[in-house]
Amino acid sequence: MPKKQNVAKKAKRVTRYLRKNLDRIAEPSQLNDSPDEAVSELSPLSTKEDTDGLEKNIATLSINDSTTRIRYILCLDIEATFDGDRSFSQETHEVIELPCILVDINEGKIIDEFHTFVKPQRHPHLTKKCMTLTGITQEEIDNAPTFTEAIHLLDGFMNKHSDKLYPPPQVGNPPPSGWPLLGPRNYVWVTDGRADIERFLCLRSCRINRIRLPAYMSGQYIDMKLLFKTHFKEREFRRIPDMLAKWGLSFEGREHSGLQDARQVARIMLLMIQKESIELRCNRSVVMEKNLSFTARQL
Repeated sequence: MPKKQNVAKKAKRVTRYLRKNLDRIAEPSQLNDSPDEAVSELSPLSTKEDTDGLEKNIATLSINDSTTRIRYILCLDIEATFDGDRSFSQETHEVIELPCILVDINEGKIIDEFHTFVKPQRHPHLTKKCMTLTGITQEEIDNAPTFTEAIHLLDGFMNKHSDKLYPPPQVGNPPPSGWPLLGPRNYVWVTDGRADIERFLCLRSCRINRIRLPAYMSGQYIDMKLLFKTHFKEREFRRIPDMLAKWGLSFEGREHSGLQDARQVARIMLLMIQKESIELRCNRSVVMEKNLSFTARQL
């Protein structure tokens, strides 16, 4: 076949792919559903700066251990900035809402909540579509703390529960010798997909603000979307309302509100534990070094 025809065929295939997938990635709420193989946009920074071996030091902080007893889950669902049109670029993502729901799975209930809006640095003015989707107003963003300040507030929330969470959450920068080796955690982070930690935090807001992902959030975590798909042998990833429908339930509150979404993540996890007797096992891992490079993998 002539070379020009080969090039033309390839061009047509690329065009068909883009037309098919542009709508799927046009909103941050849908980014969780991207194929697991699509990891190019999550590649670490290329840098010659030293690292402090955080990944090695937290290697033991795994819940995939027969001696580990998980008592608490921390449910996270982030909202981020986006363009909202076909010129959409993942480069626009910055965290604008940071919620965390602390669940005691022994008691089967939420015991505390953390929530803050976040003022983005590069795109401080939200697009109309972003405000319509999330319900977040420009006034709330204008009065919100910066990303760095929001992480410090989250540090305070974690410290508040250091009497429950073990090992006690490590906040701030590690000592010169690095974080000490610790035993397995009695808590685990849960997200609805991989985008919250890997893309919105590690790839974008942490790097933009030159702040490292907190050590207490680094390591292995549970991607609920992947957990649900694997457990029920689904062919596709499911949205939160579709997961709830598995038990004849509906979404409570406003969809795409980070706080309301995080509460639904907590509901679904409790349902899977109580009704499905699911084993809590991490299925993803992410570690960010001090040079802001990071490694993300499926377990």
